[in-house]
Amino acid sequence: MTTAAPPTQISVNERNFRPQTLGDFIGQRQLKQTMQLMLYSAKTRKATLEHVAFFGGPGLGKTTLAAIIAHEANSRLHEIAAPSIGRPGDLASALTMLQPNDILFLDEIHALKRDSAETLYSAMEDFKVSIKLSKDSDPITMKVHPFTLIGSTTDFGLLPGPMRARFGHSFHLQPYTLDELVQIIERAAEKMGFFTEEEALQAIARRSRGTPRVALRLLRRCVDVAISSDEDFIDTELVEATMPILGLDALGLEEADRQYLAALIEIYRGGPAGLGAIAANAGLDMSTAKNIVEPALLLMGLVARTPRGRRVTRAGHKHHQTFAQSAASVNWNRIEAADQAAN
Repeated sequence: MTTAAPPTQISVNERNFRPQTLGDFIGQRQLKQTMQLMLYSAKTRKATLEHVAFFGGPGLGKTTLAAIIAHEANSRLHEIAAPSIGRPGDLASALTMLQPNDILFLDEIHALKRDSAETLYSAMEDFKVSIKLSKDSDPITMKVHPFTLIGSTTDFGLLPGPMRARFGHSFHLQPYTLDELVQIIERAAEKMGFFTEEEALQAIARRSRGTPRVALRLLRRCVDVAISSDEDFIDTELVEATMPILGLDALGLEEADRQYLAALIEIYRGGPAGLGAIAANAGLDMSTAKNIVEPALLLMGLVARTPRGRRVTRAGHKHHQTFAQSAASVNWNRIEAADQAAN
């Protein structure tokens, strides 16, 4: 059990659970070791930190790590969403405003348009940018202060080769282990002023898809239920009562996940089948099926990719059957209750 302040003492900044240092950051052990070496070397040489890229699924901590690196390097952090950059001049303007050793964090950098990406190449390598003020004018070259670019993307393969080559190091953020997620949830619960038990923390972590962002979202919903019941203790019973309200089953699957699994099992007899066909029969758009649903099912070992298509694993069959039986039982209980009420 963890100790914490009572709910009446919750900070107004309770939504911000992000750590401030690499030492406080939970998970991604190899990334932290390499990053600490790079930071120490840059400080010792009094040099600008090399450009780095973070890639991996959403919610794994890319933005948090960028803020930590800026804090550790005593640098200012500038955040820009790459899709918001319309013209090369917009990017050039942002680059020329950077001060020495500032850090520019470009989120979803794979969405940067080609002409803007080409403007970025010379800035990354030579700390200068060239832009045209008009279509027929000669390019104007401007110097920019030495800076560090941190590129964040959910799809590293979409980055152009010249951009990938200009990063000093590229880090692949891995899904978090159950123990790591438990630590993250426990720390957040303490900051929010709630007592917890180990089994409850594990119940939340199991449904978190290996992702801290999901884990913290589920914790907040448990806190909502606890507050509505005037409780300051999150136990297993409360967690198990909260999850059905959110439409989550024992593994944390949502309705879209179960639709994917059901389509693959009931229509294609477990596979193999292509992603497009599964998505169409499950009533899902391709982007949702590819980027949200399938990664979670693969991570949980419920679905496997094969050269011929997707297949349901033994664990996937078992979970589908268990959930179907549970749903049928709930529906039958509702019918009996309705009959009793009518009589």
